[in-house]
Parts: sequence; structure tokens; C-alpha cells
Amino acid sequence: MSSQKIDLTKLNPEQLTLVKQQFDQELQHFTQSLQALVVARNKFAECVEDVKSVSAKENEDQKILIPASSSLYIPGKIVDNQKFMVDIGTGYYVEKSAEEAIAFYTKKIEKLNGESGQIQAIIKEKTQSSLAIETQIRQMAVKQHEEMAKKQQEQK
Repeated sequence: MSSQKIDLTKLNPEQLTLVKQQFDQELQHFTQSLQALVVARNKFAECVEDVKSVSAKENEDQKILIPASSSLYIPGKIVDNQKFMVDIGTGYYVEKSAEEAIAFYTKKIEKLNGESGQIQAIIKEKTQSSLAIETQIRQMAVKQHEEMAKKQQEQK
């Protein structure tokens, strides 16, 4: 990850404010992306738990309710609790064994964990940069205030 270095001391207060706004927008974007990854990771973790639960020996020939919509369920019966239809993306489903389904979702979780780590590192960097800009803005404001006070003293 390459980031452009900016010498904050060479920017005026307006430029600093604009740069800080840009960093804050990027920070918000990455935070939202991280939240979306966490939601997806939790969904896959739920899938792993569901496969483990359904494939348990005691769930053979178990009666279940199958969601037909968000508020409509149809009674059903587990015929083979070792085979699962797995959504592999873009509307495609593949039949997998319990072990294959768990491995598939575990791999997805690991990938999302890696991406989450990368985004967390970016968030940390952007947060530090934003704080540095904020500190520079405060220092400039204090300096301007001191200069104005000094000018007022000289005028008296």
C-alpha cells in the first residue's frame, strides 16, 4: 500500500481543512467496508454452524420448516442430512457434502478475515493521519491567536 506523503507545515488552514475532510470521508468509507465484511463473515460462520447442526446424526429424517419468503414457511423433511446446496455466488448453487460445505465456508471466512485485517490497517493509518492534520490545524490556530495578541499589544 503506497500512500502519498504531505508536508502539513506547508499547507494553509483552508488546505488542511480540505485534506482532513478527504481523510475523514475515506475513513468513513473504509469503516463501512469493514462493517460489510463483518456482516458477510458472520453470515458464513452461521452457515458453518447450520451445516454442523443439520448434519448431526440425530437430525436424520428430521421435520423442518423451509422458508418460502421472509414470512412464509413450508413444512419439509430432511431426506439426506449429508448433502447441501451451497450458494457459490451470482445465483449458482453446487451440491456439496457436509465436510465440503464447511470447508467452503471456512475458506470464505479466512479470506474475509484477511481482508478485514488489511482494512483495519488502512483505518488505523487514516485515523493517525487525520489526528495529525487536526493537531496541525490546532497549532496553526494557536499561532495565529498569539500573533494577533502580539499585534494588539504592539498597537497599545
